[in-house]
Amino acid sequence: MPLAVGVSLGSLGEPEWIRMTINGTRRAAVIVLASCAASAAPAQVSRPTNGEFVVLDRPAVFEMNPNTGSLKESVQKGQQLVWHPKEKSNEPRFQVTNISLAFLRSESGGQVKMTFTGNLSSLGYSTPEEAKLNAIVRAKGGASLHSWSFGLSVKCTDKDQPLTPLTHDVPNELAQNIFTNVSTVEIAEPAEPNFPGVKVQRCN
Repeated sequence: MPLAVGVSLGSLGEPEWIRMTINGTRRAAVIVLASCAASAAPAQVSRPTNGEFVVLDRPAVFEMNPNTGSLKESVQKGQQLVWHPKEKSNEPRFQVTNISLAFLRSESGGQVKMTFTGNLSSLGYSTPEEAKLNAIVRAKGGASLHSWSFGLSVKCTDKDQPLTPLTHDVPNELAQNIFTNVSTVEIAEPAEPNFPGVKVQRCN
């Protein structure tokens, strides 16, 4: 019985339904591929821009110059702090310019205050949380004498906005040594290996 069926098919040639199935399968494959390509494109366009993370372009280093016996101020050389996405260094999100650092010693010499000021600019983005920074105080040979951690909040309305000076009381047991031996101050991001960067949101 199976042999008879095989002979019958061979004598009739390729059935019409087989040709229709093959052609239909090809058409279905083309439609599926086209649908995949069409659905992939909108996914790239609609990728959310809010909630991305940015990093500091590079640390800024400031030489400290003794102005008087009780004041040391940073030397201005156009240093600035700029944040951008890790893979997009030419797309800044916010920045601090006109930066000034100072050490002010009390008349008795037992207390030293450190200050940080600058002009903050939102470049179309704000920070839902503070951007963390470390100020690393170094001696002339590069040895670290002290560090101070502080944060900056960026609002959409910040356009070259002067910062309210941030101040830090140097521990009394370190004050005299730091004021005498400070040579430079480096402003950098936290050095933790798992530090993700600063979260920013696009302004409306």
